[in-house]
Amino acid sequence: MRRLVGWLIGGIAAVSVVMFFLIGPDISWQLLTHGPTTVWDHLEYPTRSLSPSPEPVPWQESEATAGFVDDSLLDSLEASQSLAFVVVDGGVIVWEWYRDDHGPDTPSMLFSASKSIVSLLIGAAIDDGLIGSVDDVVTEYIPELSEGGFDRVTIEDLLRMDSSMDYVEDDNPIGIHIRFNYTQSLADEILDLEVREASDPVFRYKSGDNALLGLVLVRALGDTSLTEYLERRLWHPLGAGNAGSWNVDADGGLERTWCCLAMTARDLARFGQMVSNGGTWDGERLISEDWIEASVAPGFSPDRWPAEYSGSVLANYGYQWWVLDDGSHLALGKAGQYLFVDPTRDVVIVRLGESQGEYSWATIMQEIASGLG
Repeated sequence: MRRLVGWLIGGIAAVSVVMFFLIGPDISWQLLTHGPTTVWDHLEYPTRSLSPSPEPVPWQESEATAGFVDDSLLDSLEASQSLAFVVVDGGVIVWEWYRDDHGPDTPSMLFSASKSIVSLLIGAAIDDGLIGSVDDVVTEYIPELSEGGFDRVTIEDLLRMDSSMDYVEDDNPIGIHIRFNYTQSLADEILDLEVREASDPVFRYKSGDNALLGLVLVRALGDTSLTEYLERRLWHPLGAGNAGSWNVDADGGLERTWCCLAMTARDLARFGQMVSNGGTWDGERLISEDWIEASVAPGFSPDRWPAEYSGSVLANYGYQWWVLDDGSHLALGKAGQYLFVDPTRDVVIVRLGESQGEYSWATIMQEIASGLG
């Protein structure tokens, strides 16, 4: 037994030494002490806070029984470690479900569903004249990246994830994606990115594109942080009823834009309802209709859409939004974080969880929306 314990300790020590030299002491320490990312990371890492709206707008709620609720749906929610499920029809919450230890006031991480909200902020910055257009090249805002080839990459390339940057999205413990998730010097990592050519011939999902969009926004905003801009421009105007947060790389540092917003299911649904409305909320225009339409329009012709998605409900990609095979759209995050928007039927559905489970939640949401519409 002592020998086994000794081997285990020795193995852990050896792995730690290798990681120390390959990815550096700071990232190694973060990875070893915190472990894999979870939907509760906003409780473990430095954040910037989103305060509740000073004028919160309560959701209208239906008292009618939702006809789509059956044992199959309830069993799926329970079996997949779901945390929350909220269905909004015509701006009215018609059904919501929460795990016993969760609730309508409990925030959790959105993971990559955060990317779609960053897209909304890019649109807001263009509306506000802080960014010229999606045709601007990255180096207009980050001139240091000209040597890395980004003088040939536009904001639209980043939005559609066809920038051809040297970023691989995987769980390699010494890879770039892990470094981005754990680094305490995010700006340095972003400024080390390079591109191989002007654009990829096909869509290639990679969080590095969103991280670079975040830095473009930071440069465009000047002294205002991304969190402050989100709070002023969308969070408060949407009447968010609870606090939220955005993880940063270090105290006072940069937001991890691609992964790390935390909010309640009800407040996430507000963003979906605004998109379903074409950029308005409660009669007030928050984002231009042109931006919403461009964001959720398919960005790739069939010959540029990867074969790996053939037959998938994920039929195309817009400006950081997935476009589904029926024309609805989706903000999608690791472990089954979903913001589903069907503007034709004016249905918005949110699912948050600790695991995806073995379920096609996008298909389930399409079926619910079809029944409501």
